[in-house]
Amino acid sequence: MARRPGRHWRRARGALLLCAFAACVAAARAQALGGDAAAKAKLVATMARFVQWPAAAFDSETAPLNLCVFAGSPTVQRAFQQHNDSLIGAHPLHTVVNPGGATKTCQVVFVDDSSNVPLERLLRHLAAEPSFTVGTRDGFVSDGGMVEIVHVDNALRFDVNLIAVREAGLGVNPGVLKLARQVKQ
Repeated sequence: MARRPGRHWRRARGALLLCAFAACVAAARAQALGGDAAAKAKLVATMARFVQWPAAAFDSETAPLNLCVFAGSPTVQRAFQQHNDSLIGAHPLHTVVNPGGATKTCQVVFVDDSSNVPLERLLRHLAAEPSFTVGTRDGFVSDGGMVEIVHVDNALRFDVNLIAVREAGLGVNPGVLKLARQVKQ
């Protein structure tokens, strides 16, 4: 008698996904010294795979996932653009650099410390939107951002503001939270 895949298969699949995420975090750590911008871009794209958005966040099941990048550094801008058209679930990733006021169509917003965007105003503008916010500015999570990428011992780590994630109507895979340096509940 053939067995149907059940909860054991789902657990194994979840464990495999977490291992893949942990490998990306480890790769980001290894690249932190030489390719900091590329490591940040890879980490953000990988994290997006573990975020659950409400259905209303997309026009259709295969609509692009808009990643809006605020960065003054051309190196950071190029690093994020290299991930264009990769798939996040069924959604092709579409990178928009320094989008101006059109951030309400962004499912992921990355703010680099090289950007001169007024952070407080941007986060207030996105507060009720289903936008996953990631930044590298010191205090990003304390200021209302969802994920702050930090350097620890020449490696990239991240802190999570779970309150901001939930207020935006988003979900994050619990395994990601286990990999975080700190989680603000």
